[in-house]
Amino acid sequence: MGKLTIAITGANSGIGLRAARMMAADGHRVLALCRDPRRGAEAVATIERGELVAVDLADPASVDAAAAAVAARAERLDVLINNAAVFDQTVREAVITPAGHELFWATNHLGPFQLTALLSPLLAASPHPRVVNVASKGLLTMPRIRIRFDELDRPDWYTPTRAYYHAKLAQIMFTFTLAERGEGRLDATCVRVPSVRLDPGRVRALPPLLRALYAPKNRLAMPAERLGETYARLARGEGPAGGYLDENLHRVEAPAHARDPAARERLWDLSQQAVGDPCWAW
Repeated sequence: MGKLTIAITGANSGIGLRAARMMAADGHRVLALCRDPRRGAEAVATIERGELVAVDLADPASVDAAAAAVAARAERLDVLINNAAVFDQTVREAVITPAGHELFWATNHLGPFQLTALLSPLLAASPHPRVVNVASKGLLTMPRIRIRFDELDRPDWYTPTRAYYHAKLAQIMFTFTLAERGEGRLDATCVRVPSVRLDPGRVRALPPLLRALYAPKNRLAMPAERLGETYARLARGEGPAGGYLDENLHRVEAPAHARDPAARERLWDLSQQAVGDPCWAW
């Protein structure tokens, strides 16, 4: 395997930071896409050959700028890992972005969708391009979950948990449709991530009550380093070629709604419209 150019979102903390360090240690060029420039710069200083690209996935203009920045630096992109996500339990009421979308939906689905589209020409220039999206093992507790096609940005059904898993379901569906459209020209994978141990700084930032409630779960959660290795293995091309995988790179069954071709096509069309109908390389 030659040296790769890899872009990973949310690379300033958690799984993203650990994966970025591991991939850089393997000798790959790592473009670290981070929302907060200050925290991103601090993280990139710990990533060998790391390069910072600022992006707010909830802001379509910021995604446009980030994609342009990546294109200005690289002639091709071998791996895109859409790792960044928001799951802030303190956001008790729906936040609508300036673009008119609910924050979790914008950050966890629309932003990655738009970024992947804009970077698709660079990915298509790679001999073996890979896109890695991220879902959640928590979806196992919601076997009947569906995309709320007619309520995507309505605040009346919102809770942080509902919004988060709703967007994570969309990431599985997006992955399956992307693989179909790629027709064997790219490897599109979605990883089912279990509960992840939060960094100490993130735990300290929680409100006292939420911190106390979360402490037992955090102790039992999987270390971010373990899942960072999962990402690094996928970047190296290990595991099955595409599909829905667990943290051990074993194939697992996706929720029923994610396997519905009509629902997936409808989601693709709505996502395209929401992010300005970008052109795809596939």
